[in-house]
Amino acid sequence: MPIHRYIWLPLLMAALACHQPRETHRAFYHWKQRYEPAPGESQALQKLGVTRLYVKCFDIDRQADNAVPVAITDLRAPFPDSALVIPVVFIMNEVWQRQDSSWTTEIARRTAELLEQVCRNIPQERIPEIQLDCDWTRSTREPYFAFLRAIRREPFFQNRLLSATIRLHQVKYSAGSGVPPVDKGLLMCYNMGDLRKPGDHNSIIDLNTLRAYTGKDRISTYPLPLDFALPLFEWDVLFRKGQYAGLTRNMPLQNEQVFRPAGEFSYTVVKDTAIGGVRLHPGDVVRHEDSPPDVLKKAARQLSDQRQPGEPTIIFYHLEPGILKKYDLHELETIYRLFG
Repeated sequence: MPIHRYIWLPLLMAALACHQPRETHRAFYHWKQRYEPAPGESQALQKLGVTRLYVKCFDIDRQADNAVPVAITDLRAPFPDSALVIPVVFIMNEVWQRQDSSWTTEIARRTAELLEQVCRNIPQERIPEIQLDCDWTRSTREPYFAFLRAIRREPFFQNRLLSATIRLHQVKYSAGSGVPPVDKGLLMCYNMGDLRKPGDHNSIIDLNTLRAYTGKDRISTYPLPLDFALPLFEWDVLFRKGQYAGLTRNMPLQNEQVFRPAGEFSYTVVKDTAIGGVRLHPGDVVRHEDSPPDVLKKAARQLSDQRQPGEPTIIFYHLEPGILKKYDLHELETIYRLFG
C-alpha cells in the first residue's frame, strides 16, 4: 500500500468518529394536576423513544408566614413501563423571603415526606432522580441553596440524583446568581422574554434572546452538567390600553370581522365582542405566542453546539393531547436528533 494511504487513514477515521451520533435521553414534562393519559399519548411517547417522564407532583407556595403545598397531582394511572419517572416540585420564590436555617430545614423535611407519599405507588427503582424547580434570585439564593443541601439528607433523596431547573439569566449571570448545590441542572429554554411587556414579540422562545443569554460558551463552561428543556405550547396575550390584561387561548385571530393584523405576532381588536368568556373591546391587542417547529430546530442547533460531554436529557414541555396533535412526530424526532 502506498505510504500516502497510511497518512490519510487516521484522518479518515477521525472524520468518521466526529460524525458518530452522541447519546441523549428523551423526555417529556407532565405538568397537569391529574395524570390520566389520553388515548394515543403512550403510543406517541413510544414512537419517539421517550424514556423519561418529569412529573410535577405539587407546588409549594407561601401563605401568610408559612410554606404550603398546593396543586398536589392526582396520579390516576400507571406510568408507561418504558419510562423512568422523575418527580418535580415547583417552589415559589416568595417562600425564601423568610430566611432562617430552621425554616429551610423544616421545609426540606416536609417536602420530602409529602413527595414520598405522592410517589408511594411508583416502583421506587424507577425513580432515579428528583427535580426541584425554583426561579431563585440573588436575594433568595442562600436560603434556597440551604434548602437544597438539607433536602439531600432526607431518606427519600438518598441514592438518587438531585437536579434543579436553571433559567437563562442564571446561566448568563452565574457569578451573581450562584450555582445550586445539586448533581445537575435543567436549562429552561423558554419563557425568555417579558410576557407582560407590550410589543410585537414572542416571549416564549426567541433565538436572539437565547443567543444573548448563552453566548458562545456559557453552557459548555457552566459548572453543572446541563439537560435542556424546549417548549411545545402556545397562548394569546391580551393587552388593554397598553397594559397586560391576562392570558387567553384559542382566539380565532383569522376572523377579520374581529381582528386586524398589527404585526408578526399581534392583532388589534376592531369589534366589541366576547370569545370564550373573554370580553374584547376595540383597540385591545392580542399577541399570539407559540413554539414553531422551525424555531425549535434552530434553537436545538444553537444549544447542541455548546452541549457538554455526557448524555444530556432533552425534555419537551409538556405532555398534553391537544399539544401533541399540533406537532408532527417526525418534527419532534428531528429536534431530538439535532442534539445528537
